Amino acid sequence: MADDTIVAPATAPGESAVAIARLSGPAALTLAARHFRGKRSPEKSPSHRILFGEFLAGDGTPVDTVLLSVFRAPRSYTGEDVVEISSHGGGAIPRAIIDALLASGARPARPGEFTERAFRNGKLDLAQAEAVAALVRARSERSARAARSALGGELTRRVGALDDAMVALLADVEARIDFPNDVGERIDGAALACACGGIAERISAWLDRIPSARRRDEGVRVALVGRPNVGKSSLLNALVGHDRAIVSEIPGTTRDTIESSIWLDGVEIRLLDTAGLRGSEDSIERIGVERAERALAEADLAILVLDRSNDAEEEVGWATRAVGVESRRPVVVAWNKADLARSSDVRGGGNSAAAAAGGAGGAGNAENVAVAAAVVAPAPRAAAVAAAPRVAGALAEVETIAIRPRGVDSLIGALKEALPRVLEDAAGDESPTTSARQESLLSEALSALRRAQASLEADVSYDLIAVDLTDARRALGEIVGRGVGRDVVAEIFARFCIGK
Repeated sequence: MADDTIVAPATAPGESAVAIARLSGPAALTLAARHFRGKRSPEKSPSHRILFGEFLAGDGTPVDTVLLSVFRAPRSYTGEDVVEISSHGGGAIPRAIIDALLASGARPARPGEFTERAFRNGKLDLAQAEAVAALVRARSERSARAARSALGGELTRRVGALDDAMVALLADVEARIDFPNDVGERIDGAALACACGGIAERISAWLDRIPSARRRDEGVRVALVGRPNVGKSSLLNALVGHDRAIVSEIPGTTRDTIESSIWLDGVEIRLLDTAGLRGSEDSIERIGVERAERALAEADLAILVLDRSNDAEEEVGWATRAVGVESRRPVVVAWNKADLARSSDVRGGGNSAAAAAGGAGGAGNAENVAVAAAVVAPAPRAAAVAAAPRVAGALAEVETIAIRPRGVDSLIGALKEALPRVLEDAAGDESPTTSARQESLLSEALSALRRAQASLEADVSYDLIAVDLTDARRALGEIVGRGVGRDVVAEIFARFCIGK
């Protein structure tokens, strides 16, 4: 199978300007030459050359005018002879090219087989190979940067640095096992336990960053929650820029969870419009409320939508009772319908500064009032907003008018400011993409290191310590493909798309 010449489309099917068929294997140049008519044969072409000519069917009739790219082993993606044939897109022409090459002796490539051959031929390690799939699947700029980082070897370098540190530890321990008379002194358990703990902490810190990296790669789930008829669906439509959710003056219009995405600062924001939170005798609406509560529990960030046209004290009180901001996910409060703010929300007359101080400092409001991280209020309602009570524990409170142009700009700004908190990283600090397999192996390595650290502190048998350190090294080695079985490798590449 490894000596077969394989072929597959390298571009997605369908109408397009260009389609690419990829050949790899010992007969790639011969098969390409058999179906190519141009000034130079692919078999006589140097590597990294593009030839112009016609692709011929098996009976010699022209199929299409093509560009044929030649990559000779080992200077190719797979490490084998590779030919890429660029033709017009669509359905008929790319299919005719693939069929002709199959009829001449090539076989269809399995999913991920080109990258698998690159791994087996030493062009990529397993961590880099998995990064190829992550790069293809990347749905945001930040995800793509993280995948490119792993593909460029950053993840491999991190694993290598950890492994180097463990090699020094293991060498010290094994020396006392194999050459006790030559080494003489007893092992310094405290010092080695400290070194072992330092390596473990580095792995632990890496694992701690993975959940936020998952949100970066898969999108940040943001649930819009609130009572019925506060404008959640209108806010969703305003954020995505089109009518995604049905809007009605009838409370309880939204019965199911509606999802749509936007991109902010290179991160996908997966917005979930939910049913209004309230008790209901309607069985269908109760199911919607249950889904809303589940969406809130599973969200990475919540937009708590309150109605500025209602009594602010009562709105804040409901939010505290029903949503429990302090014990839930990070929350941004959107006071919607800001153009309908009640005059009763203004405290202390026209002096907004005094009103705000009085509102925040009053003993009766202490449990429901907190200084918001950000308040953006459309003029001339700023005085009313500054004096209104706030939701304790919110990252930010903003004023929105969902039905007006640019009426959600303040909310978009608050979401951007909340992203570093949700992603738990600084702008531009990109950890390389880490797959679920790699995460599991890091956890194995951490467990083995913790066992070794405890054994060193307890001064137990050197043999047991060596076993744990060896287990930790084995787990790290499998991340980059060292000691991984063929069945595991096959399973990894089976998840790739055909042609990659």
